[in-house]
Amino acid sequence: MKEVVSVAIGNKSFTLETDAYALLKDYLEAFRTRSSAGIQSEETMSDIEERIAEILSSKTSSVKNVVNLYMIEEIIARLGMPDGTAYTRGGQTQQNNQNYANQAYANPPYQDAPQRKFYRDIDSRSIGGVCTGLGYYMNFDPTILKVIFVVLFLIGGGGLLIYIILWIVAPAAVTPVQKCEMRGWPLTAENIEKFTTRKQYGYGNQQ
Repeated sequence: MKEVVSVAIGNKSFTLETDAYALLKDYLEAFRTRSSAGIQSEETMSDIEERIAEILSSKTSSVKNVVNLYMIEEIIARLGMPDGTAYTRGGQTQQNNQNYANQAYANPPYQDAPQRKFYRDIDSRSIGGVCTGLGYYMNFDPTILKVIFVVLFLIGGGGLLIYIILWIVAPAAVTPVQKCEMRGWPLTAENIEKFTTRKQYGYGNQQ
């Protein structure tokens, strides 16, 4: 029987086997060391922990489920490091191994499938960021969308009403995770890191 520890990850409580906890702790320490976010490092670490907690929550159906080593290995392979490289521990890349595939409760290794979500892009907004966010969501030129809204407003005022409704309905993309979701980018550590670094150096309007 393996020893377990209770830890808080992303403000959620999980029970981890000790070897799983040791690996996760080492990964987070390595991530912090290799992060280029500077003074924004704590925000980046918070975003990564929240992402880890989200994945663990989807894999554990109740608080009684214990997080094992294979789950942590899968998450690490899924997120990677902030510079886009694979995480290494003791000189060996941590990947899902054959033992993982032999476990009855394990799912095959997977990657995040990009899924666009509708957010308002407050980094490059003209007014409320609706058109830019809608452009990302529809994969459409936001400039054309702005023209359409103006035309609709001029011919009857409907454009303004639609814009206000979308402004109310769509949340703003504030966190790095939300900005990745808005663009349909995979939620990897490298992509999350990009937005925290841009915030520090004032690159929020770049893609």
